[in-house]
Amino acid sequence: MSGLPLRTLVDVWANTVAKWPRKNAVVAAGRAYTYGELDELSGRLARRLRDDFGIHRGDTVSVAMPNCIEFYITYWATMKLGAVLAPVNTRLKFDELHHVLTNTGSTTLLTHGEVWPGVAEPARDVARLEHIVAAQADGTGLMPFDQLLAPAEPLPPDLGVQPEDLAIVMHTSGTTGKPKGAMMTHGDLIFNNLMFVVSFGWVHEDRHLLVIPLFHCTACYSAVPTSVYLGSTVVIAPRPDVVELAELIQAHRVTTFLGVPTLFHFFVSMKRLSEFDLSSLRMICYSGSPMPRVTIERLRAQFPGVRLHNFYGMTETISNTHVLPSEDALTRPGAVGKVLPGVGMKVVDEAGVEVGPDEVGELCLRRENVIRGYYGQPGLLEQSITEDGWFRTGDLAQVDEQGYVYLRGRSKDMIIVAGENVYANEVEAVLHNHPKVLEAAVIGVEATGARAYMGEVVKAFVVREEGEALTEAEVRRHCAESLPSYKVPQIVEFIDRLPRNPSGKVVKSQLQ
Repeated sequence: MSGLPLRTLVDVWANTVAKWPRKNAVVAAGRAYTYGELDELSGRLARRLRDDFGIHRGDTVSVAMPNCIEFYITYWATMKLGAVLAPVNTRLKFDELHHVLTNTGSTTLLTHGEVWPGVAEPARDVARLEHIVAAQADGTGLMPFDQLLAPAEPLPPDLGVQPEDLAIVMHTSGTTGKPKGAMMTHGDLIFNNLMFVVSFGWVHEDRHLLVIPLFHCTACYSAVPTSVYLGSTVVIAPRPDVVELAELIQAHRVTTFLGVPTLFHFFVSMKRLSEFDLSSLRMICYSGSPMPRVTIERLRAQFPGVRLHNFYGMTETISNTHVLPSEDALTRPGAVGKVLPGVGMKVVDEAGVEVGPDEVGELCLRRENVIRGYYGQPGLLEQSITEDGWFRTGDLAQVDEQGYVYLRGRSKDMIIVAGENVYANEVEAVLHNHPKVLEAAVIGVEATGARAYMGEVVKAFVVREEGEALTEAEVRRHCAESLPSYKVPQIVEFIDRLPRNPSGKVVKSQLQ
């Protein structure tokens, strides 16, 4: 029966399957799967997880897989059970993988032959893991994933899943400390679906390219459930290979494309780009780090009719919180956009007092827009909640008179030069606008010698565009055209690449 009240993701799935059972839900590895087919497959998996492994409502299921159909089936099987999906970032190293697998308390891990070599050692070191099942992993001795898809009796239609039930534990991959398990409920994800539609105008007819890792919050919180909410189609990309992505867009007439700025830089710089018919694209969305102006200009030139949206959100927020209108992609390339209608926001100084337009302070979000807490770590999130109920993000922000929000880096990234505040993000944005700069990061270092009186000076780490010659003097002259002298990098160091964590965030502690 269609037309169910949509209170949980179980309702969302059942409603869409009832309305469009023969519509393609997913295209993966060259095969299309309808909503009806995936309803059957996810139902079989849910039955086997419950009957064979004893997984019930509220239990966690760890998933360490690349982007693949097996991950997608597991996602919806877990939701149907009322169990809790615990995605594992397969790019983590041993200690972090071990921590994530231990923290969730899962007894079951579903994995994949492609990533198993990197997951095997920490997984086998977690005593609580009783069941390990692997897709496409011949020769490993693990139970084959396909064995769990054998015909089985359907689950009861209603297992009592409620909006306040936990649905996903998504571990952060910040630049310091161990990953923390952000807890998302079914009700949170319904709100996320609505905000995602408001943000980008996704529609039933869309075909979404899913290249963001399924273990990432943008995919798990937003892209996957919102596509089902609308009854649209997801095209799963197994890896961020730009030629393969162009082939997928052409073959499946993809309409929306979400990714990180670095991916779009390489995509629009691809020499073979003109060989592909990419006319189906109507929207490109990017987040995670500043998008260089030159990349936006190239995207505009290559795809003049395509909408470009920057956006912002955190693993701790239950949806993206800010979106930049396409019309402002070039006029305000440094902005993350305006706050969404369902989100509460303010910017405060160190004393917690709200600052005025164009002043820099810490970005705070209303408590209702934030997760309930961190899994297995009660009270930890509350350390970032103010007495009057606001979540302190740790991000410095500046809001102009028109309400556009500009991030100025993490609060710990503020550099004090001769008593003046310098925000790393502001300098980085200027560096990214140089046509010979691929990417850059800025830190503060102790001033020495004749400049010791300044306390700190700005140091820039710059990655040149391939094949480009660029000198320190050129970098400083470029910055001086847009910045006051105390914000211009006093030191410029050229490096081959910036150190990043598994989610692509620059780890500035490694630049110190």
